[in-house]
Amino acid sequence: MNYWIGQTLRVEFWKYPADTLHYWWEAQVYELRDEGVLVYMPLGFEFHHVGKNRLLRVDHQAYVALFVGRWYSGGPDLDADGKVLEYYWNIQTPPRFESNRIWQYDLEIDVRCRADHTCQSYDLEEFAVKAPLYPAEWVEQANRAVQQVEQHVRRQQWPVLPPEQGRSWLERI
Repeated sequence: MNYWIGQTLRVEFWKYPADTLHYWWEAQVYELRDEGVLVYMPLGFEFHHVGKNRLLRVDHQAYVALFVGRWYSGGPDLDADGKVLEYYWNIQTPPRFESNRIWQYDLEIDVRCRADHTCQSYDLEEFAVKAPLYPAEWVEQANRAVQQVEQHVRRQQWPVLPPEQGRSWLERI
């Protein structure tokens, strides 16, 4: 990873086995660590959902940590004042860090955690349908990653903030 603070990157999630772009957004490199890169998306950033042919201007700011070798990425979605709305985690293949983009395959499962760190998994049915199409290691790692995310949040590991009062879930497309 040869990124610099403030660099604009494109973050992409792809679908397997079709090898098609599912969604993407642009973000600024906010923090660099040996374990990964934290990117920032400001209030009003554009989320391009290619799979649903939608462009969404997001009404909150967000940070996403993309970890070297891990089967998940995510971080806090924040209101305009910097208060945690929720944490959103993607279960995915380990990211590939390229000069101006970071990309990975989306493995369907999402884990959402409230500001108080209570978590819920989503899209398990979609994963079950797609699982026979994935390499066996991907299925095993995806299932393991759900527990790893919940443990990551409980331990308040980077970039998870101390628990706050939980709010209602954000509306997602």
